[in-house]
Amino acid sequence: MRSVVFALILALASAPSAQAGAWLREKGKGFVSTSVQTTENNGSSVSFYMEYGLGEKVTIGADITYDTEILNYVAGADIAATTIEDVPIGSGILFARFPLGPVDQPNKWAFHLGIGARYFEAEFLKAAELGLSWGRGIQIGDKYGWVNVDSSYNDAEAPAKARIKVDGTVGLGLTDTTKVMMQMFNTFEDGQSFSKLSPSLLFSPGRGRVTFQFSSEIPVESGEASLKLGVWTEF
Repeated sequence: MRSVVFALILALASAPSAQAGAWLREKGKGFVSTSVQTTENNGSSVSFYMEYGLGEKVTIGADITYDTEILNYVAGADIAATTIEDVPIGSGILFARFPLGPVDQPNKWAFHLGIGARYFEAEFLKAAELGLSWGRGIQIGDKYGWVNVDSSYNDAEAPAKARIKVDGTVGLGLTDTTKVMMQMFNTFEDGQSFSKLSPSLLFSPGRGRVTFQFSSEIPVESGEASLKLGVWTEF
């Protein structure tokens, strides 16, 4: 069972929200992100994320991930002993985000409440989530960017375990159409932890409403590296 739990942590650690954060969407404005990801051993995952400004102080959205193949880790074994097992898993949350404090302050704070389900061992398990985010704009020389920290606590029906995630993001605009971003994803579940570093190149041609994300995710310790292609759209 612990090998399956570790695999669950591994897969979910590689499927973070594309644009979660402390910034709320303007009323009537939205954002959609989709991505596909593949690992060295042909494991794959897809994700869908959206936000919509329902009001000046409330943003609603959905965060959905689905992994078609995950690693089956043998506890205590070297990573070379890891094998691929076709065990689809997934997670889906509908959420509402609210500001903490004035929305025009430099340091942005927000929290979110969510309900949904996890797909685990061929079952849909009810889940609930609570999250806290902080972010602010930054300037390095004549370049502008942002820094963001997202945390969440997700609890689901057995046999799934409570999950804590803490993700950090630093981004910087290089030109009008190009940005770079570095993220660190940390997941804690059932006494296990997993961390990944993820450098990204973001390219926004034309009017900038569509952004292409070219990214890799590199485990801090054991695990597989992966490549990801994402498309972000604002409306």
